[in-house]
Amino acid sequence: MAKQSKINRRDFINGTALSLALGTTLSPLDILAQTAGGPGRAGSGVYYPPALTGMRGSHDGSFEVAHDVARFGKRYQRPRRQTDPTYDLIVVGAGISGLSAAKFFRDRATAPGRTLVLDNHDDFGGHARRNEFDVDGKQLLAYGGSQSIDRPARYSAVARELLTGLSFDLQRFYEYFDQEFYSSRGMRAQVFFDKPTYGTDKLVVNPIAGLAGGGLQEGELDAAVAAMPFSSEDRAALRRLLVGGVDYLEGRTPDEKSAVLDKISYLEFLREYAGMPESICAFLQDTFLQMISVGWEAEKASKAADYWFPGTWELGVQQQEGDREPYIFHFPDGNASVARALVRDLVPAAVPGSTMQDLVTARADYARLDEAGAQTRIRLNSTAVHASNSADGKFVDVTYVREGSVYRSRARHVVMACYNGILPHICPDMPASQAEAIRYSPKIPFVIGSFALRNWRAFRQAGLRQVYTPGDVYFKHASLDFPVSIGDYNFARSPDEPIVLSAWYSPTTRGLPIRDQFRAGRAKLMQMSFAEFEENALGHFDSMLGPYGFDAERDVAAITLNRWPHGYAYEYEGLGLPDNFDRQHGPHIEGRQQLGRISIANSDSEAYAYVNGAIDSADRAVSEQLRD
Repeated sequence: MAKQSKINRRDFINGTALSLALGTTLSPLDILAQTAGGPGRAGSGVYYPPALTGMRGSHDGSFEVAHDVARFGKRYQRPRRQTDPTYDLIVVGAGISGLSAAKFFRDRATAPGRTLVLDNHDDFGGHARRNEFDVDGKQLLAYGGSQSIDRPARYSAVARELLTGLSFDLQRFYEYFDQEFYSSRGMRAQVFFDKPTYGTDKLVVNPIAGLAGGGLQEGELDAAVAAMPFSSEDRAALRRLLVGGVDYLEGRTPDEKSAVLDKISYLEFLREYAGMPESICAFLQDTFLQMISVGWEAEKASKAADYWFPGTWELGVQQQEGDREPYIFHFPDGNASVARALVRDLVPAAVPGSTMQDLVTARADYARLDEAGAQTRIRLNSTAVHASNSADGKFVDVTYVREGSVYRSRARHVVMACYNGILPHICPDMPASQAEAIRYSPKIPFVIGSFALRNWRAFRQAGLRQVYTPGDVYFKHASLDFPVSIGDYNFARSPDEPIVLSAWYSPTTRGLPIRDQFRAGRAKLMQMSFAEFEENALGHFDSMLGPYGFDAERDVAAITLNRWPHGYAYEYEGLGLPDNFDRQHGPHIEGRQQLGRISIANSDSEAYAYVNGAIDSADRAVSEQLRD
């Protein structure tokens, strides 16, 4: 049974109060100021979004204007006269792509002039969101969306140069990231079988993660499988799958095998070719949820082969990538540090310091983001509702809504670095075919929960570093924080110290194709409350770790739920798509075409949900504008 948890004063001040005030005439800044004294404030009403807890990400107050425009066809009356100055560049979207575009334009334009960056959220960074906690006097940082810099050696020259120019020396992470921290303490990936689903609450070493990481000792695979709550026949089938040595598509050429895998789901492959029983298919169904945000019933078996999932090892169809860089390039707040470094470069007064090390603990001064006379101004809580080229083709007029009022600005160049799906609704210059191309690709919905824990003693006792729960719970994947210490920020080396537990939720809808699941998932996600998530999660954690001394009421100090109904960029996952759709080919190429003095830059326009995709899109958009 789920734990009946109360929303205490901590949650009311920092999360619930903000949503309760939505129907009032107060602006988001007024609401924040009136709730002074909580962790979201610095003493007395200081505007500081990273420390807000409760429901964040696409928070209440950030999406309503856009929904009115896109879903209900509302049109905001554009002011007859300009209410804002004329800028050289307006960027819509203050995520990594938008901030990179502002930097590229300033650095490359002969006379860069002034730039205005607009964003509908109360914080910059887009999905590269920073979560901060103060737990018993210790500062904790967490990522709220964009997690790590993945394989930077493969970045384009432009992306690598941008990071270097921001004073990032990524090789230092070999020093900052303790790759042996958890393994040296006997802490590893496990599976939690919950009582409502499996009739027992049991933690078992995750043999799939162990095989992938090369961390299983002799006899551990057999011990793990033997401990799982399946029938003896089903355990034998799982063991056969995990031991390997069988080519389940024997007799076919590699090309023939690839053709089969492209046309069926991994779940179908397990059933029809590997002969796995339903209990094992259900166990494996959501093992890749953090990467594809759906179960294996909706994703190609070829994707499972690409990532060397069980049953595919002997097929010989994997594309060899050579040596992979370790997954260690992670700031304590994830890629929020990339966004913060860009803001520091654009508005030096807003983020103190000059190095990668001092960036981590530097406190952003949000009052300095939008100062009159500054070369770059970043204006939050501002939703663009219209952008069109002027009749003479020399400018773009941009209309936006802020705190209930409508404003009109103008620029010589505009980069749309916001959610791609809104563009057909706010850019009347867009051809119908381009709008249709954009509509092809939904965003991937998800929630990243950041749970600030007072200690991790129970995890140490359980030998648990990360967990997969195949049962009917919200957060099927959860893991303790990355062991990174950088500058003045120190990772919790003692089990008695506070730590962050990060957890992943995907609003799946079984039986639908993957794109339809994403569309249904975003609608589902917007109907779910903070209290619903909290109750489910805390009950789940108590069931899993209660035998090791964990008590959620006592040990969970704060919760931030990073809700992203329009989350990561769609990379053409799923069955039934043309074989050639990838980053270089697909509807997104037409969808990102320049519209006069408007260019499009976001990870959607690259069909690539990574930091370098966002940076590369900004490079392309600014290059388009500077050619004219």
